[in-house]
Amino acid sequence: MMNSTVKENKMVSPYFLFFLMHSVQSGVLVLNFQTKIIGGAGHNAWFSVLAVGVFMHVIFLMMLYILKHSSAGDILSFHREVFGKVLGGMLNFILAIYFSIASLFPLYTYIDILQIWVFDGIASWEFSLLFSVAILYVVAGGFRVITAIAFWGVIIPSFMLFSIFYLFNYVEFSYLQPFFKHGLKDHFISAKEAAPMFAGFEAILIYFPFIKNKEKSQKWGHLGLLYTTFLYTLIALMSFLFFSAGKLEQLTWPTLTMIKIIQFPFLERFEFIFIFTWLLVIMPVICIYLWSAIRCIKFTIPRIKPTYLLICLVAIFHFVNSELLDIEYYRILEDIIIYSGLSFLFGYVPLIFLISVVRNKLGKSS
Repeated sequence: MMNSTVKENKMVSPYFLFFLMHSVQSGVLVLNFQTKIIGGAGHNAWFSVLAVGVFMHVIFLMMLYILKHSSAGDILSFHREVFGKVLGGMLNFILAIYFSIASLFPLYTYIDILQIWVFDGIASWEFSLLFSVAILYVVAGGFRVITAIAFWGVIIPSFMLFSIFYLFNYVEFSYLQPFFKHGLKDHFISAKEAAPMFAGFEAILIYFPFIKNKEKSQKWGHLGLLYTTFLYTLIALMSFLFFSAGKLEQLTWPTLTMIKIIQFPFLERFEFIFIFTWLLVIMPVICIYLWSAIRCIKFTIPRIKPTYLLICLVAIFHFVNSELLDIEYYRILEDIIIYSGLSFLFGYVPLIFLISVVRNKLGKSS
């Protein structure tokens, strides 16, 4: 059973798990996932998004079972207990690499969006330096500060949902018909493209010891997944009502293109507000992933000081965002994130779950 060694003054209340779960799933993929999922089930792909969201609750239950049967309540101690110090340490390092790359991707993409849509004359290294300092400050503050950023990263951008009422004036309901045109194979293709959007909540395997009253917090985790599913399904549905299939396939950033038509007498470029607000969305993703990577390494090699490790990782971030600007680097980074995330969620987590079940049964028998 879980016996957390985290001091209570470093822990957060159970309801914050809702914000931690949802915030880390709301990254830059929200801005362009429609173009990818339409290739399978077409305008009915929102069914696939809904199905993937429901299945993520099963993955979450697997994670909770693993955490429940870990001595310290995280996967790091589980690795050491099951695989030994050497192999368990190697697995923890692999997790650290995964979380590090996953934290880099949102910032890399967000800088690209800023240069395309807003500040085309500002160099990448200037954006990178500014954001790197902010990330360094937040992560150095500890898990409670990151949780606060996650809280506001959900609350403030949620007001952007009211823009959907404006877009209802331009929807075309005939785009969704017929409803059952595509088969299971087509929906599976769309589901495969939609699955990476839900990645991110696997970080709970690292930070769960920092949650108070863990049994009560589980419902907040499910609510976080439910809200993510609702949000993605709503955005997909609105996009399919707004764009024809041919138009949507040609767009790079469908969400921003859709938001661009919103105009007010006192504000002509509403998408600027949307883009700037999106910084609050990606900051929790970056900080939670980066904090998780540092904790993985710190757990494996206790002598390493987290502050030095944080500075080193942020310096690498700055280098990548300043020097590796070619589109090929973006595609390589995106493929690494997508395939490693899918492998972790649908491969490694079920495997560790089965090992945990067998280990628990054998322990009871003995």
